[in-house]
Parts: sequence; C-alpha cells; structure tokens
Amino acid sequence: MKKHSLLLSIIIMVMFGFRSYASAPIVTISSGLTTDTICSGQSVTFTATPGIAGSYGYIWNVGGTYVGASAPTYTTTTLVNGDVIYCLLTNAAGDTILGVSDSITIYVNTLPAISPITGIDSVCIGDSIHLSDAAPGGLWVSTNTTAATISSDGTVTGLAIPTGGGGAGGPSVRIYYILTNTCGSDSVRIRVYVRAPASPITLTSGTICLDSAITLTDAAPGGIWTSSDSTIASVALTFTGPPNPPIEKLTGHTVGTVTVTYNLTNACGVYSETTNVSVINCDTVAAVHNVVSIANDCNIYPNPSTGIFNIMARSSRYSQANCTVANIVGEKVKGLIINTNQETTIDMNIPTGVYFITISAGDEKYTTKMVIMQ
Repeated sequence: MKKHSLLLSIIIMVMFGFRSYASAPIVTISSGLTTDTICSGQSVTFTATPGIAGSYGYIWNVGGTYVGASAPTYTTTTLVNGDVIYCLLTNAAGDTILGVSDSITIYVNTLPAISPITGIDSVCIGDSIHLSDAAPGGLWVSTNTTAATISSDGTVTGLAIPTGGGGAGGPSVRIYYILTNTCGSDSVRIRVYVRAPASPITLTSGTICLDSAITLTDAAPGGIWTSSDSTIASVALTFTGPPNPPIEKLTGHTVGTVTVTYNLTNACGVYSETTNVSVINCDTVAAVHNVVSIANDCNIYPNPSTGIFNIMARSSRYSQANCTVANIVGEKVKGLIINTNQETTIDMNIPTGVYFITISAGDEKYTTKMVIMQ
C-alpha cells in the first residue's frame, strides 16, 4: 500500500503543478553555484532544505528522471545543457509526498570546439600566405616572430629562414590557433616553412684532392645536388646526427672537372645554380724545390692539415723570414712575417685544397706543398 500511495502522490503532484496537497513544509534547493552555467563534467552538489525541521525523505529529479538515493543532497557530474533539477519532499517513510521544491535550470558549456588549421604550409621571405580555422574568435600566435609573423586574421608573412629544427621538411615556425571560453582553452598548430630563393653555390674549395671531399652549401635549403659525372666526383649526404642537419659532400674519385648543379623548387619559385669543381692528384702536384740553406732545417707540420699548422724555420743569418701562402693557381691568400728559430702556429681559415707555402729570408728560400683538408 505504501508503494501505491507514493505513486498516487507523485501523479497528483504532476497533475496539479507540483502543488503540495498537505499542510507540508515548503522545501527549497540550492546548488552552491554563483551562476547557473557550468562546464561539462563539472561536479555539482544540490542541497534540499525543508522549511520546518524534521525527519523527511527526498526524491530528486534531474531532466525529468528521478535519480539518486533518498538524501538531502544530490551530487552529479553528468548534467547536460538545460537540465532542470527539483526535489520532492516526503515523509520519513517515503510513502507520502509533502511538497515540491523550487527548480533550478543548469546550462552547460563545453571546451572550445576547435578545428584543424587549413592553408598552405610554405611562405617565401617577403611574401604572405593565409591560414584559417573553422572555429571563429581564436588567437593566432607565431613561436618565432623573427622568422614569420601572423596577424589577427591569419596572414603569415615570411621574414627569414628559421634556425634549427623542423624535421624532414627543414627549419619551420610553429603557428598556433588558440580558442578560449569560460571552460578553458584548446589549441591546434601547424608548421610553416619559410623559404628563400636559391643563391650562388658556396664551396669550401674549387678543387678536391683524390679521395677527399668538400662541402656544398646554398643559402636556401631543401634542394637537390647533382654532379655531371659521378665517376669523377659524386655527391652524397653525410649525417652527423641530431640536432645537426645532414651535410652535402662532393668526393673526388678520378682526375677531371665536373659541373655541380643545385636544383630547388619551393614557395619562392624554381631555381638552378651551377659551379665547376676540379679533382686533382695532390700527390703529383709539382712543388718548387728548395733553394738554399734555410731549407736545410725547415719543418712544417701537420701536412695535410685542417688549416692550422706549425712552422719552424732555422737560420744562422736571419732573425726573421717572410711566409707566403698561395693557392694552386699562384694567387696569394696569406702573407706574414715569422721569427726564425722559433715555432709559429698559423691558422689559415681557408677552403680545403692544395696550397704552396714559401719561406724566404734574404737569398734563402724554401717552398713546399700544403694540403688543407676538413
């Protein structure tokens, strides 16, 4: 009978707009919130407060469904937008409805609904591209404003090639789109590669010794290097490991001359640069023979060297000597005065290749070949 009595009470309450049909105390509910808007998944505790102290039962209703055990409080994390919450107050036995509370409507916000960024991912220095996102109202941010900037409407302007990072596509700038509401922030990102037109090829030397190598570089990365005859000199990547990028090397195999070509296609256009490199046999390059006594006790080492070597020129007649370094075609690349009978260290800082070092003092002269290698 108690079960049927409670059911009848609920039906009567619904039919008459939840008006109490007994001289029951009024019951009110509260959420403890300062606003009726919450974030999805937020925990909310509702509390029922009878108008008259006593022993009661409680039937909670959320969104038209009766939920929870009989208790003056009800806690949930599963509210959805527009849920209406109220409480029925019963007697202690739970078989008679004494009253119905006021109701609270809860509005639920979710995290921003952000979308993937759309747009091309490469920009030439001095040019602009446009990025967009389907979710409006966000903030665009560039992580490297010296390489690329982005305006509030998603316009990216290329300024300079970024230094370091970027993976297989080369150095890049991370562009973020950040969307924020009362429930927090979410973001998406895209890598934008800043490109430059190809420039004249840079070589560490215009000549290579047999079985030696020089480094090939261009100010604009991402192109393809080729040799006109790989039997004379071939191009290959040398991997030094992260974070360093791979290095392009040209290695000499047989005596001859090749044309090295750098082809590049990027956001700036299509480019091709060429240069000639000669492969020589450094062991058979003729050296000027020693002339007089200073050559009898002159030591230059190490040879080959990386460009830093030591000279010891002994002389009983002169306290100083002229030291001249010339390239393979006879052009002077360095000149200095050294003290005889005293070891001098020279740092050339010149491209790899074959050079001739001449030491002269008065009528004494000594010339020898020096090979600079990496």
